[in-house]
Amino acid sequence: MNKKTIYIIVAVLVVVIIIAGAAAYLLSNNGNGGTTNPTPTPTPTVSVADATTLKFSANVTSQGQTTEYKWQGRDIKSSNLTLRVDFATYAYILDAGQEKSWMSADSGATWTASTFAADWGTVAAPGFGNQWAEYVNHLTTNWNGSDNQYSYANTAGEAIVLFNINVNPTIPASTFTTS
Repeated sequence: MNKKTIYIIVAVLVVVIIIAGAAAYLLSNNGNGGTTNPTPTPTPTVSVADATTLKFSANVTSQGQTTEYKWQGRDIKSSNLTLRVDFATYAYILDAGQEKSWMSADSGATWTASTFAADWGTVAAPGFGNQWAEYVNHLTTNWNGSDNQYSYANTAGEAIVLFNINVNPTIPASTFTTS
């Protein structure tokens, strides 16, 4: 073999080694066998303060007993707020715009008119409206907007866990009907 052929072979080997090294470097730095994983686009979130609908559950523990409430509300930042709360076999629908409420003792199978003022509540005699306002206030001011739950103790010493928090869900209109 002459010198010229040896130089060509050495040059080809050097090029092959450089290409192989570059390929190995790129593959090892990608860390996933050469495929790319695009960065997911974050889903825009709506804060509770800007929501029009809200759905969540609340575990309320008082004197060692825990009751789960399921809350749903629409038009939540207006005077036409309508909310529904379900617990055990009971369900209540409160329509703040009409100042009417209905209750069911059989999980919503049958409904009877109820007393809005008593169901909504006052400072002296809290009701579902007061509970709703307290929970929404805590979610608005203290919840980070991404955790699935938020816990606190209320002024009565009850342990409150708000969970399955869903801001601006689509809530069927039938949720708030009594027929």
